[in-house]
Amino acid sequence: MELFKSFISIMAYASLGFSFAAAYLKINKVWKRKHIEEVANSVSIMGNVFDLIPLTFFSLNFLLVAQWQGLIDSVLWIFAGVVSVLIGSGLWVQGNRGKSFWTRLKESLKLEKSEIGNLATTFFRPSAAEIILEIFARFAYIDRNLVAREQELIQLFADKWHIDINWEDHKKLAELEQSVGFVKTRETVARYLKTSPPTEQVAQLIDVLHALVKIDENVSSQEELILEEVHKFMLDYIDGSDVQANYTVIVAPQNRNQDAAIATLLPDAQKVEIAGGSGYLIGSFYSQDYANVICDQYRELGFFTIDLMRDEPVKI
Repeated sequence: MELFKSFISIMAYASLGFSFAAAYLKINKVWKRKHIEEVANSVSIMGNVFDLIPLTFFSLNFLLVAQWQGLIDSVLWIFAGVVSVLIGSGLWVQGNRGKSFWTRLKESLKLEKSEIGNLATTFFRPSAAEIILEIFARFAYIDRNLVAREQELIQLFADKWHIDINWEDHKKLAELEQSVGFVKTRETVARYLKTSPPTEQVAQLIDVLHALVKIDENVSSQEELILEEVHKFMLDYIDGSDVQANYTVIVAPQNRNQDAAIATLLPDAQKVEIAGGSGYLIGSFYSQDYANVICDQYRELGFFTIDLMRDEPVKI
């Protein structure tokens, strides 16, 4: 075992050469063109900053635990990220030389925000376009507050796909109870996935949903909750090997009257045996927070509801 550990440690250090080569090649590709304005504008400053934040914490964690291979690798990519931000800010563009760094940075971020909807131009009209627009609308209204930039992005897709949107009808989504909004949004995503869309299209949809919830620079707790559940749901569709619905919600009747009521309320629910009794399987979900929302929905109706992790014993 010690010999194996030594081998892995040596290979980890050796792999740093690949990291250095990868970082060098990526930066070198744009370095000699860094003075060209179009090249500078093609670098996503926000994307690089989002990379730098976790990399910084990873490097600090590696430093604290004396994991030097990880520390060196993180520092390499932090350096590459900083260089990319400088290039994206237009530092070497001749027309920007009289401007301060912060002025160039603000201008670059403003340009990037204005281009955030460009993803729509590469997202061809799918057969389930109406369902996708419904998903967008439900996401936008999940916090009961449709901001102008959210509406503009959704309208961009609708115009490209030549679909009319009745925003007055969509205003009703803001009147839904929070738990109902979560359930309906996930059900709409499930309906979309049942159309068997190409995995590349689903991956694009994930990117658009992330852009949609972040477009107003304020991700609400409701948006964060539904995005986590739906993101993993769609990743499972793309490649379920690493993503599983580990949180199962079961409604357990406490007497015959409740058993009959649940059977009437949920005629398609599967009755399962669990430790100490039986219950009705409501569904399996990818996010524990989302599963808790479903539990609370049935608890408000007076039913005893449990949320269990897969393969964990539960006692009623």
